[in-house]
Amino acid sequence: MSLANKAARGALWTVISSMGGRAVGVLGTLVMTRFLLPDEIGEVSVATILCMSANWLTIWGFGQYAVVKGRGDAATVREVTWHATLFYVVLGVLALGTIALIGGHLTPLLDAPDAALYVPGMALAIFIRRLGAMPERILTRDMNFRASGLSLAIGEAVYTATALLLAWQGYGGMSVVLANIVQSCVVVAILIRAAGVRSWATPARFSAARAKDMLKFGVPLGVQGIAHAASRYWDNLAISHFFGTGAVGAYNMAYNLADIPAIQVGEQIALVLMPSMASLPPERRPRALERSSALLSLIIFPLAVGLGLVAYPLISLLLPDNDWQEVAPLLTVLACLSIFRPVTWVMSAYMEAECKTNRLMLLEIAKVALLLLGIWLLQPYGLRAAAGAVGLAFGLTALAGIAIVAREGASPYRLFLGFFQPLLACIAMGAAVYGTWLALSAIGWTHPGIVLVAEIVVGAVAYVAAALVVCRETSKDLLGLLKTALRRRAPSAAA
Repeated sequence: MSLANKAARGALWTVISSMGGRAVGVLGTLVMTRFLLPDEIGEVSVATILCMSANWLTIWGFGQYAVVKGRGDAATVREVTWHATLFYVVLGVLALGTIALIGGHLTPLLDAPDAALYVPGMALAIFIRRLGAMPERILTRDMNFRASGLSLAIGEAVYTATALLLAWQGYGGMSVVLANIVQSCVVVAILIRAAGVRSWATPARFSAARAKDMLKFGVPLGVQGIAHAASRYWDNLAISHFFGTGAVGAYNMAYNLADIPAIQVGEQIALVLMPSMASLPPERRPRALERSSALLSLIIFPLAVGLGLVAYPLISLLLPDNDWQEVAPLLTVLACLSIFRPVTWVMSAYMEAECKTNRLMLLEIAKVALLLLGIWLLQPYGLRAAAGAVGLAFGLTALAGIAIVAREGASPYRLFLGFFQPLLACIAMGAAVYGTWLALSAIGWTHPGIVLVAEIVVGAVAYVAAALVVCRETSKDLLGLLKTALRRRAPSAAA
């Protein structure tokens, strides 16, 4: 099987399993709004982000190093993997143990004093999940994505069932914390069973040279990872500081919904791209970047734009008629992030494979700086205006990333077409959805269920029709890859 087809199979498996699990998770989150108010969700979110921040500060590209450099003879593989495991565990104990002890003193600074109750439990959940990081990277290095996808799907189902049961029993925000602990245990157990213990926990002699090489590769990547995660979550802390925990609850719900296309499709494909890029000869990587950018844009852009277009009937139908309705306008504003984030991930996969991690670091630092500065500048105009800082920060840094890789050999023209053509198809989709809304309003069919279904069907048909015209070559390429990935391999002659 060719590398492209193997990557397509891996991407298809991880996307399907992730989307299945996430669908359960999203459904559970929506039901949770019947038991928890935005303030309670906001408090848990603040505690979670503090713990995750401590975790990010001590992940310096160990997993990526194991994927890129953990190849060759058995001794090298064992040495690389053991050093990555050692750094993961030791630094995790230090970071998460510290935040469990002092995190409660930080929450009042974010106008969320009650979030202190949830910090120790979330620190435990994240540390357990950290123990599964190296087994997952081993599976990624070997391009074995089945167990990773399965762990995501089962983990989401277990989390949802546990959280709903505890929320129904009146545990409040603690139901989310306990559900995270249970989910982490299940996910890590599946990953370790699939990867085995010896593949990542076989001791090797400590090598100062190996540690130095790992840090040289990983520290810029680690800083980039911290900044990337900060750009995803520290806006919640800024929103909490300026608008309170109730606003954080609504904002976080809108962000999570807007992020579904990027996380559940774009990120899963990006996870496959990095080892695929690393496996290619350097001279073939620019063309692979151009191709993957076009394919990813064709898939992600209509999901992101479409979600923003149907935000009002969707939220009106799904969430209680109370403070949660503020999610709708926020979702419309935030939907743009799913357009820009996958673009950045493709660029990141390419630069990681080229070991040019310093540039990733600078891009991500710029992104988080622009995000926090934008929220600070826009917050006097209200929560919705402040949410617009997300699109500005992600969009500007995505454009900068494209400019960087274009200087490394990729064709600026092909990259531009790969992004621009799907956007043209999205414009056609938007016009069709708006026309549908006008027509339904004119005849008095305004029930959100009717409007939602009609807009989704008309928008999907309009996008596919437009894409087959303006993105013809990319559409044919995508269909060919899907057919190959779905086709079962014929039995061998020996069988």
